[in-house]
Amino acid sequence: MTQFPAMPPGDPSEQAIYWLTLLTSGEADAKHRLAFQFWLEEQEAHRRAWQEAQTMWQDMAQLTEADFADLQIDERAAGNVATIRPAKRRHFNPNHWAMAACLLFSVLLWQTDWSGFFAEYTTSAGEQQSLRLADGSTVLLNTDSAVSVDYSDTGRRVTLHRGQAWFQVVADVGRPFEVVARHGVIRALGTAFDVAEQEERVVVTVYEHAVRVTLDNGETLASLPEGASVSYRQSLEPIREQVNVKETAAWHRRQLIFHNRPLREVVAELNRYRKGHIFIADAGLNELRLTGVFDTNEQHEALRMIQENLGLNAYSIADRWVLLRKAQDYPPT
Repeated sequence: MTQFPAMPPGDPSEQAIYWLTLLTSGEADAKHRLAFQFWLEEQEAHRRAWQEAQTMWQDMAQLTEADFADLQIDERAAGNVATIRPAKRRHFNPNHWAMAACLLFSVLLWQTDWSGFFAEYTTSAGEQQSLRLADGSTVLLNTDSAVSVDYSDTGRRVTLHRGQAWFQVVADVGRPFEVVARHGVIRALGTAFDVAEQEERVVVTVYEHAVRVTLDNGETLASLPEGASVSYRQSLEPIREQVNVKETAAWHRRQLIFHNRPLREVVAELNRYRKGHIFIADAGLNELRLTGVFDTNEQHEALRMIQENLGLNAYSIADRWVLLRKAQDYPPT
């Protein structure tokens, strides 16, 4: 069985098309069907999106009832639970398969992160990589990160396409060292700093000496000193603060340190190190606060700590997808 891409987060319509594609692909097994039932029960919006996706599929491909995989929803007295009826092995004409391929391709497009398509150096989930550049400067790429390098006689420029990277820069007065990250450019005025993309913002942390940050809107932070960080995003004022650099550099040791951080941020960071995905079942749990030190190589231990500290239970599918719920909501009925 081939590995199917993970479910896209967020929009129910995209998730419904994902499930429709998977369940009609021949790749779905019992665990997938259980995960689908679980998703369908979770929200009324999911059930509406599922019905709309089925209608779209049939209209788009002009499939007859005999051709279309017999996937129907039975409304049970105890709740809305999906019954998945196996697709009949029939001969589909090429047009039908072409439409199915288009739908599968759309799911793959949603799941593919094109931000690093032109990158020279990349890391996958859970991987770190140390690079030595042509001038002797070093770069440590964190998990799921991508950079490209452009050196010339007059300058040195690294573009961070996604993720996080730590830079140890060799001085060269005639060729300034710059990092481009979203809506800003960071210029090294010393030796060591870190740049991380976090959702829609960029966080710059200085470990040695200083950096200058110039934003696309023209605003400039002339000198961000050692032990300071700044976060910026489009159309918003940058936020500057002092940090504990030993803690912010914990990822170099494959550790994550959280102090009174909301669960949504903790989960988002853990997901960067997973080949699967952790979901939070109820938006009301997002702001629960958590403090702890997690080893990025020990995801099971991290989940155990979250469960014990916040009174949650984790429901796992194929050891890849994990749903966090209130303990009294588990197991699903």
